[in-house]
Amino acid sequence: MGMNGENTPPVDWLRLDNAAKIYPAITGSELTGVFRITINLTSPVNLPALTKASEEASKLFPFFSVELCKGFFWYYLEYNGRPPRVMPDSGQRCQPFPRTMKGELVYRILVRSNTVAVEFFHILTDGGGAIFFLKTLLNYYFFHLSGISEVPFPEVKGGPQPGSTEDLFSRHYGKGMPSPAVMPRAWHLPFRLRETPRFHVNEFEVPAETLASVSKAAGSTITGYLAATLLFVLQELKIADGHGSPHIRVQVPFDLRRRYEATTLRNFSLFAMPAIDIRMGSYSFDEILREVKITMQLMTDEKRIRQVISRNVSKEKNPLIRIIPLFIKSPVLRFAYNRFGPSQFTTTITNMGRVVPTGPAAGMMQSMSVTPPPPHRHIKITAGLITLGLNTIITFGSLTDSTGLEKEFVKRLTGAGIPVKLHIKEN
Repeated sequence: MGMNGENTPPVDWLRLDNAAKIYPAITGSELTGVFRITINLTSPVNLPALTKASEEASKLFPFFSVELCKGFFWYYLEYNGRPPRVMPDSGQRCQPFPRTMKGELVYRILVRSNTVAVEFFHILTDGGGAIFFLKTLLNYYFFHLSGISEVPFPEVKGGPQPGSTEDLFSRHYGKGMPSPAVMPRAWHLPFRLRETPRFHVNEFEVPAETLASVSKAAGSTITGYLAATLLFVLQELKIADGHGSPHIRVQVPFDLRRRYEATTLRNFSLFAMPAIDIRMGSYSFDEILREVKITMQLMTDEKRIRQVISRNVSKEKNPLIRIIPLFIKSPVLRFAYNRFGPSQFTTTITNMGRVVPTGPAAGMMQSMSVTPPPPHRHIKITAGLITLGLNTIITFGSLTDSTGLEKEFVKRLTGAGIPVKLHIKEN
C-alpha cells in the first residue's frame, strides 16, 4: 500500500465541513462529540506492531493529521503531519480532546489487553470515515504481527481515494429549497442524571444471523427493526411517565456515501426521524414498524436529502452569520443548540453495518463495538451497533443509573426469539 499523492493536503489547513461546524461551539468536558469503534482480538495486542501500523496508516491519511485552531470568524483544521497517539485505554470512553494542547490531533488509538479502539472527534469524520481508517490500521497491524501479506480488508488497500477530503454537503446544496417543517418538541426520558463522571456503557451481544432473519421475517431491515423496538419501549416508558410531550422520536443516522458513490472521508451522513404521537392512541409493534419503514423511505429520498442539506448549508452561507466574529458566534450557536437541538428527538440509534474481514487474519478478530458520542443531558441514553462475523454488539451509552430502557429493550428482543447476552458493563 503506497502513499497516494491525492491525499496530501493541497494547503496547510482545512475548513470544517457543514456537519462539523457546530461541534467546537457545543462540546466540552461532558458533551465531548467523540465516538469510538473498538475491535476485540483473540489474543493480546502486540504494541510494537500496532505502533508501527499506526505510523504507516496515518501517512495515508494526512488530512487526519490536523489540530483544531481558532480563526476570527470560524474554527478550522491545521495540518501538522503527526501520527495519532497510541495510548492505554483507561478511564471513561469518548473523553474530550484537549483544546489548548498545541499539536494535539483530534483522533487517537487506545489499547487494553485484547482490544484496539479508535476515537474520533466528530469534527474530523463520521463513522464511515472512522471504519475506513480502522480497517487500514488493521491491515498494517496483521502484516507487522505475522507477516500476513493477504490483508483482511482488501477494499481499503489502496488507501483513501481522490476526493477523500471533499466537503460534499456544499456540493449538494441547492439555493432556494424550502426548509423542512419544524418539528414539535420530543419527549425525553425522565431518569435522573448520575453523578459526574456520568458517561458509562452497557453492551449486549446478539447472534447476527438471528437478528437478520427476525428483521427480514418482519419485513424490515435490521436498523428499522431495532429503531422500531426502541420506539415501542419508549412508548411504554412514556405512558408510565405520563408527563411531557406526546411526540416520541428516534434519530437514525444514515451514510450518504453509497447513495452518491462518494469517496469522501469527511462527515457525510444525515438523520431520519421515525416518530409516534401517543395522542393517536397506543401503537402496536407492527404499526410502529410500518411508521419506521415509511419514514426511512421518505427521509432517504433524494429530494428530502437535498432539502435537509440545503437548510443546513444555507445557515453557514448567510452573509450575516459569516461576518459575526467567533467570540460572539460560539455562544449564540451553543445557546441555539441547547434550546433546539436535543428538543428534536428522544434518543438515537446508529447502525455501523457489517464488517467482513477475509483471509487468515479474520480468525484473529472476535467482535466489534461502536460507542456513540456521550449524549446531551436531556437525551440521557443513546445506542449504537456494529456486526463482525457471528456477533452483533449493541452498545447503550448512558448518563443515568437507570437501566429501565435497556432492560425493556432486551426483553423485547428475547421475546422475539433473539438471544441476548450481556457483553460488558463499564461503570
